[in-house]
Amino acid sequence: MPARCGVAREQPRWCASQQLACSSHSKPTHISFLLSFTRTSNMASAWCAALCSAVVLLALALADAKTVPATNKTVETRACQPPHDTYPFCNHKLSITDRVNNLISLLEVDEKPLFLTAREGGGGSPGPGPAVPRLGVPEYDWGVNCIHGVQTSCIDVDGTVYCPTSFPNPVNYGYTFNTSLFYELGSVIGRELRALWISGATEYSSWSGRPHAGLDCWSPNINIARDPRWGRNMETPGEDPYLNGLFGAQYTKGLQEGEDSNYLQAVVTLKHWDAYSLETSDGHTRHNFNAIVSNQTLANTYWPAFKASVQTGGAKGVMCSYNSINGVPTCANPMLTKVLRDTWGFEGYVTSDTGAVADIYGGHHYVSTPEEAACAAIKQHCDVNSGAVYHDHLIKGVQQKSCSMDDVDEALRNTLTLRFQLGLFDPIEDQPYWHVPPTDIHTSAANASNLLATLESMVLLKNDANTLPLPKGKNIAVIGPHGKAQSALVGNYLGQICPADNNDCVETPLEAINKSNVGGTTTYAEGSGVTKGSTSDLAAAVEVAKKADYVVILGGIDTGVEGENHDRVAIALPDPQQQLIDAIVKVGKPTVLVLINGGMVAIDSAKESVSAIVEAGYPGFLGATAIASTLFGDNDHLGGKLSTTWYPSSYIHEIKMSEMELDVGPGRTYRYYSGEPLWPFGFGLALTTFDVKNKTSCEGIELSTEANAMASHSVEVTNTGSRTGDTVVFLYMTPSAVPLQSDTKLIKQLIAFQRVHLAPGASTTVTFDVTSDKFAVALKNGDMTVAPGEYKLTVSDGVSQTYAVPTLLTGAPRLVEAFPRV
Repeated sequence: MPARCGVAREQPRWCASQQLACSSHSKPTHISFLLSFTRTSNMASAWCAALCSAVVLLALALADAKTVPATNKTVETRACQPPHDTYPFCNHKLSITDRVNNLISLLEVDEKPLFLTAREGGGGSPGPGPAVPRLGVPEYDWGVNCIHGVQTSCIDVDGTVYCPTSFPNPVNYGYTFNTSLFYELGSVIGRELRALWISGATEYSSWSGRPHAGLDCWSPNINIARDPRWGRNMETPGEDPYLNGLFGAQYTKGLQEGEDSNYLQAVVTLKHWDAYSLETSDGHTRHNFNAIVSNQTLANTYWPAFKASVQTGGAKGVMCSYNSINGVPTCANPMLTKVLRDTWGFEGYVTSDTGAVADIYGGHHYVSTPEEAACAAIKQHCDVNSGAVYHDHLIKGVQQKSCSMDDVDEALRNTLTLRFQLGLFDPIEDQPYWHVPPTDIHTSAANASNLLATLESMVLLKNDANTLPLPKGKNIAVIGPHGKAQSALVGNYLGQICPADNNDCVETPLEAINKSNVGGTTTYAEGSGVTKGSTSDLAAAVEVAKKADYVVILGGIDTGVEGENHDRVAIALPDPQQQLIDAIVKVGKPTVLVLINGGMVAIDSAKESVSAIVEAGYPGFLGATAIASTLFGDNDHLGGKLSTTWYPSSYIHEIKMSEMELDVGPGRTYRYYSGEPLWPFGFGLALTTFDVKNKTSCEGIELSTEANAMASHSVEVTNTGSRTGDTVVFLYMTPSAVPLQSDTKLIKQLIAFQRVHLAPGASTTVTFDVTSDKFAVALKNGDMTVAPGEYKLTVSDGVSQTYAVPTLLTGAPRLVEAFPRV
């Protein structure tokens, strides 16, 4: 009997009516997946079959797996086992504070830096991990990444291989505007991390040194997608502070809060604090860049996502970034303590990004020696150093009186508290998190959430003459550099998706389109590479297009063009691909362009020439299935919206990448950009149509500036078309006549949104509770203030359905949060 891999703990929230068993061919390693789905449309069979084929590809790869054998870690990762169970820190009846203080008092001076050093031999850290055998304290690795899945190895348990679920990249989650999916992402990651950790999974990248994984995730990335050139736009949900804050808060809750309220399931690490969005631009690198940012911009743009994730989400970890802010490295910046801990009440740990403490003296020259750098960071409660500076120089810094042992002990207190809150020093018999089975990895519920997120993230940018959906049974030509994409679909920060240490188990768009094109013929020609092309490849693609009824071009960029450590120098589609599109369009066949990318791609010319355009982002493991479903009309959840502004290609010549203010020049993001975008933030079509109406009887809103003042506004949304589909209702705030904000250049600010899924003819009511705090805007000095005056609330679906609600705020100005002064 084959072992079952991927047994759901519960049915997915949208799955109940169909059940499909997908089993691999007979192999020495047996894997079978039982997939349960709910679909009410007549597209269900084809939709489920598409997912089944993707899962079988994974199963076939698993059969040839070369992975980490499971080694149960319930002994060696747990403290307080005999004969070391008599210390006060092992007495779980004492408070965690008392237990942590006791453990700190027992540590030798030279042992302390080990506990404050991330990773166990990787990323410049010296290793080994902070184990103290004489006290029975085991190793612990800080530093697993979980951007869109647990970044560890697969595990082999008695011949069955389990690999972490790999979801779409966060930019795709931004496109969904679905907060429940944000939560599910964190929840699955947290659960899988526990199961993988128990079974001895290691960090996946060779760079990390591949230590046994820990239980803190260096995720999510909630930095603002400030500029399309930034190499890491794929890692963050978008350009809006409110959206990123909701993503961070919901991801945090899902990951940290599991079935046992007595303990943390895992620990998030929000990154990167702060004003970080430059890798290599304008002669700077992230290791020496000094971000010049006004108090107003910090408070309005760079801080809100972190504040929401800390105060609403309860985040227990933050990572400080490489850059300086206004001349002070972030990991040694007094704002790290003043804002996070003193103002927002953050109770957790802070780690440096890898090498960021070394940058304090080596890149920024803020101090002269590594000892001074170590002390400068630890005095501002940068508790963990990813690198060797604390390990090699912290105690010397104490001896030189650059900092004190009290500073070191406070860092130990912040980090060890979390290890106690994770249950690593308590009996495990009644702790559910110590008994998470490997069958909770890559479950059918996780796959269902994964597919729903991928389907919802597809953004339809253009559909002239109802080119989509494509009819099945025709001659479809698949052309372009991403037609056979596997690695490009899954983006960056990956765990071991396929046991064979490659991405061969990832279905390609060509394969998915061919399977969906039932009764037809699917042909292929690459046409060009991502950045390189040849006349012979171009000519071959034209010949294939001539014989087709429809053409699908899979283009865009990849992590060779954008990524960590390298920004883009241009945002236009690479020339070889533009030449390919021009040549194919001249053939005269209906042509659909599907874009694969993290940061936006300026397709000024293609926007006008092709028949339809689908933005797919980096859609992940099930991306090909979602793309094919969207093209052929099987995606009943189509309705994704852009979470960034798509600028024309000339934008990069109008503002420097290193300019951190948003309201200068042409402006940045939808909140300040004064130009004409290719597509605005929030744009996204569907294959059906929607009507959005004001359901509130009053024509306007009058609201007091006082705290807790609130008014409700209801919106009726109706699917007026013939297909099931999704849309997102957005609520924006605009200051119209507000004396205290007379100098603001803010165009509008998102304050609420709701995604809806409707059958043809169905309606639903969306109600927004509008509080006075939603109108808070930072003044020039950075003080967040609710000011009286005239405002406008705008309700929109991002396309054509828009109406405004005049809003009057009365009363005295109210200070919501004073800008922290140091």
